[in-house]
Amino acid sequence: MENNLKKTLGQALTAIDCLTVYRDIFEQGIPGQLQAILRNIINDEQAAVKASFSLVGRLLALSRNDALKGLDLHKNHFLDCLLEDENPFSLASEKESLEEMNTVLARAVESDLKLLKQVFDLDLLQLLSFLEIKHGLSGFMPSFEHLNSNGIFNPGHPQFYFEKKKIIKQRLAGSENWADCFKDLYSYYREAGSGPFGRYWAFKWKEDGLKDALVGISNPDPIRLGDLVGYEDQKKEILRNTSQFVKGYSANNMLLYGDRGTGKSSTIKGLLHLFGPEGLRLVEVSKHDLLSLSRIIKEIETRAQKFILFIDDLSFEENETQYKELKALLEGSIEKPPRNVLIYATSNRRNLVREFFNDRTADEVGQQDTYQEKLSLADRFGIKLVYNTPDQSAYLKTVKSMAEKSGIDLDEVKLYDLALKWALWQNSRSGRTARQFIDDLKGRLSLNSLSE
Repeated sequence: MENNLKKTLGQALTAIDCLTVYRDIFEQGIPGQLQAILRNIINDEQAAVKASFSLVGRLLALSRNDALKGLDLHKNHFLDCLLEDENPFSLASEKESLEEMNTVLARAVESDLKLLKQVFDLDLLQLLSFLEIKHGLSGFMPSFEHLNSNGIFNPGHPQFYFEKKKIIKQRLAGSENWADCFKDLYSYYREAGSGPFGRYWAFKWKEDGLKDALVGISNPDPIRLGDLVGYEDQKKEILRNTSQFVKGYSANNMLLYGDRGTGKSSTIKGLLHLFGPEGLRLVEVSKHDLLSLSRIIKEIETRAQKFILFIDDLSFEENETQYKELKALLEGSIEKPPRNVLIYATSNRRNLVREFFNDRTADEVGQQDTYQEKLSLADRFGIKLVYNTPDQSAYLKTVKSMAEKSGIDLDEVKLYDLALKWALWQNSRSGRTARQFIDDLKGRLSLNSLSE
């Protein structure tokens, strides 16, 4: 049995060594640990044991449950690595039709798929049992039952992503010849995307001094446009512009400005769940990261997806100059802005760069030029929409809508009376105030602490 097992493992290792397009899968992580086991089990079993414990530890630490029931966690994770790998084939699938794809690349992928099937078919539990028994590790290795999948999909990720992923994983898991799944895999990359832009729909730019990168957000804000009451004309304009953009037509950068708490940011975040299935991705960029705009653009300008750079609460003090980077991207740089990138920004004021009365009366030579430079940033957004504080009627309409969606059953007169008192205490009447009131009210009703 030992000789047969080692022969099978040797064949799997040879398959890994012969990969061309998908070879990066085994460079790190759990597949990298598997490769270490296979490479060491013949000549250095102690190293193989160490790699085995590392592999099991990584599997047990997996926080993702997007797995198929009936497959152990290792096979599920292996399929995840295959579907999330960013390589010449997955990138080409995003942009090219099957007829346009390089024939040599397609043949190399089919060859890799046959090799990967050999690795997928390995019985990891048999391998771990062999090492456990041979090295007297009974009682030290975690129970294998913990490596089974419960088949639960994490609801925090976009449902679209999971449905597509579930279908292709079922297809691969049930196929005897993965080369026959070439078109299915192409279709998955084409529709869902590849690499981080396939797995995630929302990103943040992380700058830590060592490696600047776009970091995927596993659980983006679940807000939907349908959850926002009022501002119908503004939402209609945003939907029209975004739809043009996603479909590949010309569209404008947008500035949403107005009173605090009126739903400007929520409107933009709500676009993600509506247009995500069509390839929209949202990248949150802080004001302090505007100096990194050129690097962010470099990361995304060649991708097939459409990207909205979302800058929330945008404004600049007199001594801040990052706005010049933003101006250049909006309009004014010698380099043409990429067609797959737009900027949507929110602000509480129309003039994004703070101005003072002495800006208009200062004795500076060319003072008018300086004043106009400050005003020109907002003018470079093609579409500007105003969000004003709602009147009392609109505020109460928002409260009622949120109460109904939250399942709050309270007399309307009582609900409105509490809502108006809350707005008075908060010195604010807005969508945000309404949401905070509803959250508080739900908690009070749950604790039966609402005074009659």
